[in-house]
Amino acid sequence: MFFNWFRSKKCPNCNKQWSWDGYKCIRCGYIEKLSKKSPVLSSEIMDLFDPVTHSPQEIYCQKELIPENPGVYAWYFDTLFGNSFVSNTVPGFITIEIDSSHTREWFLLYIGIAGKREGRTLRDRIYGDHLNQNSAGSTLRQTLAALLWSEICLNPLKQLNGDNEKQKLNHWIFQHARVAWLKSDNPGKVEKLMIKEFGRYFHLNIQGNKNNPRRKELKQLRKNWRKAGK
Repeated sequence: MFFNWFRSKKCPNCNKQWSWDGYKCIRCGYIEKLSKKSPVLSSEIMDLFDPVTHSPQEIYCQKELIPENPGVYAWYFDTLFGNSFVSNTVPGFITIEIDSSHTREWFLLYIGIAGKREGRTLRDRIYGDHLNQNSAGSTLRQTLAALLWSEICLNPLKQLNGDNEKQKLNHWIFQHARVAWLKSDNPGKVEKLMIKEFGRYFHLNIQGNKNNPRRKELKQLRKNWRKAGK
């Protein structure tokens, strides 16, 4: 009922009916709250919510596809890791058509930035950290390992050290994730606004995301994973 009530309203930007979900227009991409704060940042965020997504396996084999620039990146997954909510109210939700009879749903669950530290680029973060590091070198990989270690037979004693352990997690990422990025000179500001407005949907973002409903659960799971490695 909540969703349908919003959809019956017109978008305040393009004035189209049945397109407004209370946060973003599915027709023109307008985000009201962010537009009032910063038109430039709002434009960047709208671009990130309507991204060209990339296969992690493709960019793992061709890292030069990832820009050597600062920016914001977004990880989409085809699973909610056991947590359910009304998917079509999620601003970062996208659907990719596989063939004429099947579609696949992807959920934007994690965002990050490159450029916070001097010299860090999108390629450094996405390829160097999130597709190659151990548990200590990537928060995202640590979180995924904590969620999946029993399912994909990771050895917690190794904490993703060693090629075999890294490739086990990468194999899962290749099958169940997509990544998008946006070059930006203000990645920190974009990330801060995104988490403030939409952090409740970014279920794998813990730091600075007090609105994440799975924050305490994920903290405990990560603690259990690290403890099992001692």
